[in-house]
Amino acid sequence: MSPRHVWAAYAACVLIAVAGLAALTHRALEADRAEAAARQEAAVEENVRLALWRIDSALAAVVARETANVRSTRPMPPVVETFVIDAAGRRRTIAAAADREPVRFDAGAVLAQLPLPPAGGEKFDEPDPSQVADLSLQQVRNVFERRARSQALQKNFSQQVAEPAGSAATPLAALSAVWSGDSLLLARRLQPESDASSIEGCVIDWPRLRSDLLATIADLLPQATLEPTDETAPTTDQRLLAAIPARLVPGDVPGLVAAAASPVLGTLAAAWLAMAVAAAAVAGLLASVLALSERRAAFVSSVTHELRTPLTTFRLYSGLLEEGMVPPAEVPTYHATLRREADRLTHLVENVLAYARLERGRHAARLTTVSVGDLLNQATERPAERARQADFAWRLEADQATRRLTVTTDPAAVEQVLFNLVDNACKYARGGGPAMIELAATPRGRSLAIAVRDHGPGVAAHEAGRLFEPFRKTARDAAEGAAGVGLGLALSRRLARQMGGELACEPPADGGGRFVLTLPLTEAAAPSGASNC
Repeated sequence: MSPRHVWAAYAACVLIAVAGLAALTHRALEADRAEAAARQEAAVEENVRLALWRIDSALAAVVARETANVRSTRPMPPVVETFVIDAAGRRRTIAAAADREPVRFDAGAVLAQLPLPPAGGEKFDEPDPSQVADLSLQQVRNVFERRARSQALQKNFSQQVAEPAGSAATPLAALSAVWSGDSLLLARRLQPESDASSIEGCVIDWPRLRSDLLATIADLLPQATLEPTDETAPTTDQRLLAAIPARLVPGDVPGLVAAAASPVLGTLAAAWLAMAVAAAAVAGLLASVLALSERRAAFVSSVTHELRTPLTTFRLYSGLLEEGMVPPAEVPTYHATLRREADRLTHLVENVLAYARLERGRHAARLTTVSVGDLLNQATERPAERARQADFAWRLEADQATRRLTVTTDPAAVEQVLFNLVDNACKYARGGGPAMIELAATPRGRSLAIAVRDHGPGVAAHEAGRLFEPFRKTARDAAEGAAGVGLGLALSRRLARQMGGELACEPPADGGGRFVLTLPLTEAAAPSGASNC
């Protein structure tokens, strides 16, 4: 596959993975939000249940007190009026709060709402399964909870109040709460067995009672309110009071559940991060594989191009020599050409094998302590010969003080680095200034700097960052450019670093190319001053 097709397939895979993870993230966030809403609703319902118990407990005290004292001539708040209605429907006020007009209501409507208590007290049965089959779990819990509150209230009202002494001592039922228009009444039948029963009860100041009740639950439901309900409302209606026909509306209850860092968010963030890291890793791997493939193609093309000319020369010259077609006076020239091409092939093979050993970690530097003078004598013979063969003038500069210094290095590796630098100068420095290659050795701090300079066109700015990359030549460059496989500088830098030194490109200000090899001086030989080459 071409690189374009590889990257297209990779992009498609990444898009599919992103789409799948995005869908999973959306569903996970929705589920997390639903869970948070459920926790908030559960907290609200818990506060509602506590508020209902508080309200019914407060109302139970009021109802119990008025059940015993409804005939008192001094009504206590929130009662504003006590009354009696006879069987003929005539109303008589027993007591009323000061500055309060008697409340008007329909006695027949009140009588119709008052229950007939069964003998032995009221009994609360469990809800019929058919009534709760279609309800949610929370609604079913509300039904049972209201039944429990009603039973608790009836238990508080179980002590009946008798008629005054000298009467028939007929037991009296507890007062029941009923609505007559906007008025809340507590009333009971005095003759429950008769349809024309008389009624006694009291009128409640509903606004005041509601305000007092809401004050008791302000810490639970600060925005709650109480709404009157029809006594005939179904028992499955939520949040009904057991003491009076009213419904608790909790209002807005923000922030009951403390906001906490959701583990879902952390998991999703980790999943996205992992996918991003994986995508980047795969992209890096693909880039490396494609780059390796390109380098391999460039290397094969470069080696093929490098081998073609020497092999052609070998075949042609050896054939001419074998057939005796070369004049005896020119035979030495032919032999020199064959030797030069053999050296060229040997240099190519040595570089490739040395780089392969370095890549596999099988090349160990053989460090030894040697004087700079001896090092230059050993390591510059082949580079100087290469410069002369390419018709370049050779100049070596190193003063006696520098030659007496000692370095710890691998002389064979230094020779290979210098040969590569000189070989590159011979290939690329033509057409510039004077055909000369200069090698200068000077101390630089605690290092020895060996600079190889030419007077050619120098290194282009766009090529400076890629000089030391292995096989940096493309197949087209290898076919159209100068000889070489693009391995010499990469190998030379790695050899320099293996010896504890460095190889860098330092272009001179007056043009041309210059590469500087730095090697560590021995401690005893390191000069106190420093100079630059």
